[in-house]
Amino acid sequence: MDKKQELMDVAMHLFSLKGFAQTSVQEIAQAAGISKGAFYKHYESKDSLFIELLKRHQDELTAELAASSFEGATDRKEAFKGKLQLEIKQTLDNKEFFLMVFKDFPKDEASRMMPLFEELRAAQLALTENSLLDVYGNEIQPFLADLVAILEGIKREYFFILIFENRSVDVHRLASFISGSIDAIVGGLSGLEPVLKGRNEIPAPPADPFKAIEDKIRRDLSGKEKLLDTLLLLREEAAKPDRQEFLVEALLAYLEQEPKIAKELFLLKKYI
Repeated sequence: MDKKQELMDVAMHLFSLKGFAQTSVQEIAQAAGISKGAFYKHYESKDSLFIELLKRHQDELTAELAASSFEGATDRKEAFKGKLQLEIKQTLDNKEFFLMVFKDFPKDEASRMMPLFEELRAAQLALTENSLLDVYGNEIQPFLADLVAILEGIKREYFFILIFENRSVDVHRLASFISGSIDAIVGGLSGLEPVLKGRNEIPAPPADPFKAIEDKIRRDLSGKEKLLDTLLLLREEAAKPDRQEFLVEALLAYLEQEPKIAKELFLLKKYI
């Protein structure tokens, strides 16, 4: 087995068993049969390994949904049900890990990784959009954002019950109930008006997308003059027609070390 893969498997087991904060790099390396120094040849830190774990889960789910032919499905609605069943099973198979992520993961770490969580959420929403369009076609396009919100909300609540309350359910029955509920909602859309705009309808950028970050640094991060200097350099470089992308990325990377501005930086990156 590839050593990076082995380290991920070992780390997932230890994180699920002990929690992220309580698991050390030394323990992960020892469980994988390598030295602590050898660990850093594969991953920069425990954080970077954790990020790979989250991305692996999303990538595996996406790949399985794309590769599965859902044999036995008589129509698109049966295939939709099969996709839901696969997603529920994936969640149950990794229940201990998700319990650790939502319950034990340190708040300061969660704040710093907000851009990653937003990226994974966007990938999940895209999967849900595609699944709904596959089964119901472009006719639902005006209501797509609303249907995505409804379906994701239903799944999220059931996953919460399955993970935190440790309830046992029949996966096929749950998938059938969710798909039947969405079918009933779609069937009742006539005469209604959509509420949400599509995710791709991005609002016009603010007049100064840097200002929110500057204000937050001045308000909440007194004594962080280097952050303000870096932000100023980023503003100047990003405005140049022949800007140097490596410099923009380096300046962003420096700013991303401060967890309290992670959300504002994620939004800024959409506009520069």
